[in-house]
Amino acid sequence: MYQKEEQLDLAIISTDIANWSINHYGYFVKSSLDKLEMLEQFTNDLARLPQNSLRFVNQVENDWIDEGHNRPPTIPEFLKRLRTLHNRDQENNKQIEYKPKSTDYAGMWDSACRDLDGALHYMKFVYNPREVSPATKWVIRDYFTKNNYTEKQLREMKL
Repeated sequence: MYQKEEQLDLAIISTDIANWSINHYGYFVKSSLDKLEMLEQFTNDLARLPQNSLRFVNQVENDWIDEGHNRPPTIPEFLKRLRTLHNRDQENNKQIEYKPKSTDYAGMWDSACRDLDGALHYMKFVYNPREVSPATKWVIRDYFTKNNYTEKQLREMKL
């Protein structure tokens, strides 16, 4: 069977981390387990991390050296640091939520209804029955009722 390309990439990353550990500290993990089994498990652990967190591998390695540790990080320590950096990056890069502008239909009605022509212009070009609040609809309906509009005409205007 062929491995997925992603698994191969993760195997390369886990091997690179193990080699970094051996180069700087002389060993990767002190254990009686088979080294290949351990690398395979480490690869599986990396696969469970968010994909974007793998871009912080070099930073975790550099931070570990800068902190002056006398031993290499354990696999759980390394994974935890990757998750921490990923989460911190996610919080710092939260996207601003798009909030559509809310139209002030009531304010526009107040400025438009100085006369019947302005009110009709508002109804033709501004009024949106799906977005206008019920209170504003009531005011508009009341205005046109006072100007002798019939129920049929009000329904046609969607009031």
